This record gives sequence, C-alpha cells and structure tokens, in this order.
Amino acid sequence: MTKVSARFSSLGTLAVALLSTGTAMAAPITFAQYFQSNGNTQQWTVSVSGSTTTVSATGSVVFQFSGVPGVPFSGPENAIFTLNATSTQVGNCGVSCGPGDSFVQPGYSGTFSFIDNGAAPGANLLSGTFAVTGSPSTTGAQFSSSIGGTGGSFNASATAGNLNQLVFTSAYLNFANQVNEDASWSLSSLIPNFAVDTITANQARPAAATPFHAAGTGTFSSNPGPTAAPEPATFGIIGAALLGLSLKARKRFART
Repeated sequence: MTKVSARFSSLGTLAVALLSTGTAMAAPITFAQYFQSNGNTQQWTVSVSGSTTTVSATGSVVFQFSGVPGVPFSGPENAIFTLNATSTQVGNCGVSCGPGDSFVQPGYSGTFSFIDNGAAPGANLLSGTFAVTGSPSTTGAQFSSSIGGTGGSFNASATAGNLNQLVFTSAYLNFANQVNEDASWSLSSLIPNFAVDTITANQARPAAATPFHAAGTGTFSSNPGPTAAPEPATFGIIGAALLGLSLKARKRFART
C-alpha cells in the first residue's frame, strides 16, 4: 500500500508540473487593440538627431478591450494616443543595408498611453513603459522596417526572465502575475520610403535628413490574460467591511 500511495503521489506531482508548464507555455492572449480615427493617417514620426533616434506618435484613436470580462466598455472607445521612445543604438541590417534588406534598431526606452476621450475622459485605458534592462541589443523596444519600404513595426515584450522590459498599467485591468506582456504596432504608409544614413559593417541609423511619418494600428497581449481591476466603489465596500470587522473585534476584546 505504501508503494502504491507513493506512486500515485509521484504521478500527482508530475501532473501538476505538466499543468504548470502548459500554462506558462500557453500563447499570449490579446486583450486590447486600437486603430486610427477621423482620417488621421499620419500619426507616427521617426526622426534622428545626432546619435539619438526618436519614435513618437500622437493622435485620436479608437481603442477596444477584447476578451476581458468585467471591464466597463463593451465596444470601441475614443482615446488620445501618445508614445515617445528613444534609442542611441545603431540599427542592424540583414545583409548589407541594400534595397529590400531588413533593418532592426533595438534599445528603445520610453512610454505610451491611451487616455479615454469618450465615456470616462482622462481615465487610463492602457499605458506602458519600455525599459532597457540589460544589453541594449536584446532589451527595450525595437523599430523594424526594410530599406526602401513603406511600412514597419514597433514592438516590445516582457518575459518571465525579464519582467521589467515592458510594464503595462490600466485603470481597468489587473496585470498581476504576468509572465509575458507584448505591445506590437504595425506602421503603414511610411513617407518617405524608409532609408538609412552612413552604413558601417552592415549597421546604420535611419536617415536624418527628413523625418519619416506613418499611420499605425496596434495589439496588446499578455500571458495569462489580465483580469478586470476592482472599481473604486468596490474598494470602498471592501474597506468598509474591513473597518466593520476591526470595530467588532475591538468590542469583543473590550468585553473580555
């Protein structure tokens, strides 16, 4: 009987371990997305000054939560989007920085936010911070495009081994116990076509002569998916309940 019990105990431990591994390895869940509104098609700017490249964005957008029960908005919400991030790192080309070659520039730190401009003006729908937490070549956000291309991307991720590379906050979502967070923007209608400056050993920075402007959309995901944050009224109820229990305990203690 002892051997059988030990065997079942071992199997139970293995099952728990497999379930935990499966949860950690599950694909991130997309919980929000946005797109530009009001015909605002030139929202993003990529500019270079000396050794610093700045990626920025601002404008009216339509923001929407998805797959998160309990949030107060069931449909699209008007919002003001802002983003500002800088990098002093040189970008890396896939081969020689020739036409059609890939370009990736890492090491961006900065912030972004979606502030409600609809039902709850001023509320933080979603915001985040990009941080360079280690080697600039592997952390922070990164800008990607192709030489001569009309599009690109800007993205950042946090993983279980690097939780501070990207940090989400929201008035409506709780991001506790996240093992992965991802912010991904897709840029289109890049004007002028993407180009680089001086090339050295297949490395370069974006061309400094003229800022690049682009339209953008974005998606945001995490693993596990976020939960709805308690509303302020809920916090008040919880606080009142705790206060009541404290007073009740004091009365009992005084009687004794």
